[in-house]
Amino acid sequence: MTSADNARRFGSILKAVATSLQPSRLLISLLAITVLMLGGQIWDEVTPSTVSPEGLTAGLHDGNLGLEEEGVLRRSQRRWGEETDSEGSPDMQSVLSMLQAARSSVPVEDREQLDRVIRRIDSFRPRGAFESTVQYLEVHFNLFVEGAVHFHPTAVYTAILGTVYHLPAHLWSAEQGWFLIIYGIFFLLVLSVAGGALCRMEACQLSANERLTMREAMLHGVETWWRSFSALAIPIVLGGVVCAVLLLIGLIFMSIPLLNILTALVYGLVLLLGFLLVFILLGYLASGTMLLPAVAVENCEGGDAMQRAYAYILNRPLHMLASVIVALVGLILGWLVVQLVAVFTVNMTAEIVGTWTMNDTYVEAGTLSSIFGQVGSDGKTGTSMWYVSWGGSLVSWWMMLVQYLVAGWIFSYVMAASTRIYLLMRRACDGQDERLIWWPGLIPGTLAQEPSGDDQRLEAD
Repeated sequence: MTSADNARRFGSILKAVATSLQPSRLLISLLAITVLMLGGQIWDEVTPSTVSPEGLTAGLHDGNLGLEEEGVLRRSQRRWGEETDSEGSPDMQSVLSMLQAARSSVPVEDREQLDRVIRRIDSFRPRGAFESTVQYLEVHFNLFVEGAVHFHPTAVYTAILGTVYHLPAHLWSAEQGWFLIIYGIFFLLVLSVAGGALCRMEACQLSANERLTMREAMLHGVETWWRSFSALAIPIVLGGVVCAVLLLIGLIFMSIPLLNILTALVYGLVLLLGFLLVFILLGYLASGTMLLPAVAVENCEGGDAMQRAYAYILNRPLHMLASVIVALVGLILGWLVVQLVAVFTVNMTAEIVGTWTMNDTYVEAGTLSSIFGQVGSDGKTGTSMWYVSWGGSLVSWWMMLVQYLVAGWIFSYVMAASTRIYLLMRRACDGQDERLIWWPGLIPGTLAQEPSGDDQRLEAD
C-alpha cells in the first residue's frame, strides 16, 4: 500500500465529523446524555454531598463551617427568611432552597444582592460525587482543547491522564468508591446500548451507504447490549481479579513470618502478575475505543471483541497511534465549529427576540458564554413577575438542552470515529475490506453465510 493510500484512509476518519451530525444520531446521543445526567443527579439527590467545594482534587469536605460561612447563613436567614432561635449551625441546603424560593418575590432593587448571596453560599457548599465529576471532566476537556489548539502537548497529555487515571483515583480517595462502581456500571450499560447503536449506524453507512433509522439502530443496540457490555466489562473484571490476587498475596503471604521470605524468593512470579495487570489496563486504555465497534461490525461476543482489539494493537501499534491522532484532530476541529455555531445560535436568537420583548424574560434567562459553562446573567436584574421568571426558566431549559446536544455530538463523533478506526485496523492486520461487515444471514462473529435449511438436511443425511 502506498503512502498516498495510507493518507487517504487515515483522512477518511475525519468524515466522522459530518456523519456524526446526522439528526438521528444526535437524537440517540442526546437521549444517552440525558439519561446519564439524570442518573447522576438522582445519585446526588439521594446520597450526602461530601466532596470539597474546591473539587475532587481537594478530597472530602469535613462538614464544618467557618465563622464567616455560618455568619453568611444566619444573616441570610434573618434577611430573607424566618427568624430562628436555633443555636446550631443553619442547614446550608435549606438556606439555599429558601433563598432560591424567595428570589421571585423580593423587590427588584434587592434581586442583585440576593443573587450575590446565593453565589456566595454556593461557593462553600459541599458537592455531590456526580456534580464534582462533571466539573472535573469539564476542566480537563477544556484543557485538552486549549492544549491542542495552542500545540501544547503537555496540556493534552495532562488532560488525558487526568481523565482516564486521576479521575477514578480522586473519586476513590474522596471516599466515592460506591459511586465509582455503581455509576460506572450504569454508564457502561448506557454506553453499550446507545454506543452500540451509533457504531452500527456508522458501520452500515460506511459499508453499504445505508442509513439506519433511529429505531433500527436502537433495536440493534438493545439486541446486542450484553455483548457490548461484556466487551467493555471483561478487561475491567480481569484487572480486578489480578489486583485482588496481588492484594491477597500481600495480606497473607507477605504478612506471615517465614512465609514472607518464601514469597520473596519467588517474587518474580508476583512481578509477572503485576505485569499482567499493567498489560490488561494499558491494553484497555489503548484498545477501548475498538470494543464497541468490534461488536457492531462483527456481531461477535464480548471476549472475541476484546481479543480482536488487543491483537490489532499489538500487531500495528503505530498504525493505531496515527489513527487516534487523526481522530483527535477531527474532534478538535469539529468541536470548535459545533461550539461556535451552538453558542452563536443561542445568544443571537436571544438578542434578536429579546430586542422587542417588553419584559425581562431574557434577562432572567441569562446568556451562554460557552457550551459547558453555566448560564450567566449579564449583571442586570429582572422583574419579580411570576410569568417573567417562568419564561426565563423555560428559556434557560432550552439552553441546557443545546448544551446536552453538543455534548451528545461529542459522544456521536467518538463512536463514529472509533468505528472507522476499527475497520482501518482490521484491514491493516487481517486484510479485510472496510465494506465487509456482518449482516443478518451471516454467522455471528464471522462473514460466513449461515447454512440454509437444505444444507442442514444434507448434513443430517
